[in-house]
Amino acid sequence: MGKRIYQIDSIKVFAIFSVVSVHFLLNSGFYDIDIESLLASIGTVLRLIFITAVPLFIMSTGFLMGEKTLDDTYVTKLGKVLLIYIVVSLIDWIGHILILHNEFSFSDAVFGLLDYSTDSYGWYVEMYIGLYLIIPLLNAAWHNSEDKRYHLYIVVTSTILFFLPSLFNIFGKILPDWWTAAYPIGYYYLGLYFKTYLEQIKTIRVKSLFFYSGTVLIFLSILTLLKNYGGIFSWTTQNDYMGYQPFIVSIIIFLLFLKLPFKDEKNGSFHFLLAKISNMTLTIYLFSDLTDSIVYYYFKQFVPNIEARFVWAPVIVFISFTMALMLSFSVEIILSKTIFNRIRGEKS
Repeated sequence: MGKRIYQIDSIKVFAIFSVVSVHFLLNSGFYDIDIESLLASIGTVLRLIFITAVPLFIMSTGFLMGEKTLDDTYVTKLGKVLLIYIVVSLIDWIGHILILHNEFSFSDAVFGLLDYSTDSYGWYVEMYIGLYLIIPLLNAAWHNSEDKRYHLYIVVTSTILFFLPSLFNIFGKILPDWWTAAYPIGYYYLGLYFKTYLEQIKTIRVKSLFFYSGTVLIFLSILTLLKNYGGIFSWTTQNDYMGYQPFIVSIIIFLLFLKLPFKDEKNGSFHFLLAKISNMTLTIYLFSDLTDSIVYYYFKQFVPNIEARFVWAPVIVFISFTMALMLSFSVEIILSKTIFNRIRGEKS
C-alpha cells in the first residue's frame, strides 16, 4: 500500500467544504438579485473559487486511480458507492417527510433513486458511475506510452475539446463544442497528469506559484465582476464546470494544495481527522442535500431579506456542513460494522 498523500486529502476536504459554500449562494437567493452591494460582489468572487468543488473531486480521482486496471473485483467495488447513495438517499427522503413535512411517497423515493432525484445532489453519483466504469480505458490510453509529449497530447486535446470552446465561442462558434458535456474526462486526465509528474511539480518555486496564481485569480475576479455587476448573476458556459474559468482556478487550487508541506507523521491527530473526512466526502456531499434543506428552510424565515442573509453565510455554511459531517460519520460507522465488514470477511 502506497504512502498516503495528505495533500490530496486536503484538496478533498476543501472541495467538500466548497460544495456546501457554493450551495449557500444557490439556497440564499443570490442568483435572484442584482449584484450591486459589497457583499454580493464578494459572493460573486467566492463563487469563482467554490464552484471548483466538483472539478477538484474529479481531479483527485484521476490522481488516486490512475494506476487502476480492469480485474475481477474492479466493477464490484462500485457497490460501496451505490450502497452509500441508496442509504443516504432514503434517509434524505425520510428526513424531508418527518422534518420538512414534504409529501413524497415510498414509490416516489424508489423511482427517484433510479433517476437520481430522491437526493437532489445525486447527479454526481450518476456522473461518477460512468466515469468509474471507463477509468480502466482512460488509464490504458494514458499508459500506452510513457512519453511526456504523448501525455501532453492527451491533456491538450482534452482541454481543446472540453474547456476552450467556452472561451473562444463567446462571440460566435469558433471551436466545436459537441464534446463539452464530457468535461469529467478532461478533469480526470488533469489529475492523472499531476500524479505522473508530481516530482517535477515539487520543484516549482512556491513564491512564483503564489505570484502567478494570485495574478490570474485577480484578473478573473475583475472579469467576473465587470460581467455581472449591476445585474443578476449570469450563469454561462464560461463559469460552468466545462468553462475556462473553473478549469483555470481548479488547476491553481490543485497545484497550491500539492505544495503544502506535510510531514511524514502517520498517526498525528490532524492527519487522522483529515484522512477521515476525506474518506467520507461522498457521504457528506449527499447528506448536505438534507442538511441544506433543513437549515435554509428555517434560515429564510428568520432572515427574509436576501441581502441580509450574506452576513450569516459563514455561520450557515458551518452549521450545514457540521450536520452533514455528523450524519455521515454515524452512517459510515454503522455500515462499516455491518455490511462492509461482512463483505470483507467473505472476500477473505
